[in-house]
Amino acid sequence: MSRALRSLLLFVAGALVALACGEEPATTVLQPLDFTKPEGEAGDFDRNGIVESAAFTDSETLDRQSVQRFLGKTPYGRPSFLETYQSNGVRAADAIMQASRQYRLNPLVFLVFAEVTQGLVGERTYPFPPERVEYVFGCGCLQAKNCLPTLAGFDRQVDCLGRALRAAIDEIKANEVTATGWGPDVVSVTLDNLKVTPVDDATAALYDRTPRVAEGEVGGTWIFWNVWNHYTVALDYIGPIGFADGRWIGEPCQTAAMCSAVDGAICADNYPDGLCTVSCNGQCPLQPGRPESFCARFPGGGYCLPICNLAAPNCRDGYKCVNVAGVGSGDVRSVCTPEAG
Repeated sequence: MSRALRSLLLFVAGALVALACGEEPATTVLQPLDFTKPEGEAGDFDRNGIVESAAFTDSETLDRQSVQRFLGKTPYGRPSFLETYQSNGVRAADAIMQASRQYRLNPLVFLVFAEVTQGLVGERTYPFPPERVEYVFGCGCLQAKNCLPTLAGFDRQVDCLGRALRAAIDEIKANEVTATGWGPDVVSVTLDNLKVTPVDDATAALYDRTPRVAEGEVGGTWIFWNVWNHYTVALDYIGPIGFADGRWIGEPCQTAAMCSAVDGAICADNYPDGLCTVSCNGQCPLQPGRPESFCARFPGGGYCLPICNLAAPNCRDGYKCVNVAGVGSGDVRSVCTPEAG
């Protein structure tokens, strides 16, 4: 099957699921605030860059208390029913944080999707019909009123959304594009016939799920961008902790952009919680006040790893202090490596 035909079939299938289980709600389920210009430094809407990858995948900065407080005091001047709502014995805030940690996505992603999909954050009381909550993201629904009971509940829908978004991001990493053809720096056409060139994997993943811009309306990436910016103001969220200053070799990361303290650094996201590193040919960067690292030998070349002391190791959780061979000089030093490595 050709890529073009496969993409068309996936777009059609996605549209049918959306219509069946309410992926695109009527305007009346959203709040007037959702359509107003956000405060702060949101700037003008750019359909090529909806949310920066570092913020989209920031699962560290916001905690459960922040999410719970937000649900108790929403930007709409009242609490959301999600503040006390439970599904399958799991509170909404707990479901969001569990999916955030498991799929390495910002809790804001789930809050915004809950609002733009079915207006749940803006609802003071449990809304009707129940499908708006129990199948909020359409997971397990093939047609109207025909949804799998095993996927009923806000907690299970949140998990399903997180899994789908993480799969799209991982697919982009492996193949440069999703199955429907969305990827960074790849020109694609939305369902409302607009050309879009996503600037990063987060924007591409959003279009993979919602291939429509719909500026000023519901059902597209514009409303996600608009509500995202309202919610960042309400939560005083300005981006990943440490991102502005850049993270150093050995520090946790989710994207290479977070490792900006080192020129040419990458994020080894196959390591526990990610690890900032940089390729080397014998020497590693030095910076006053920053921990030293060692150019460890790997099958494909050298990479800098943080130096540790075998007698008193202080490696991060998930890492152990071991001796490794270096590149070029043949030296052996103790460095922090994954415990499973």
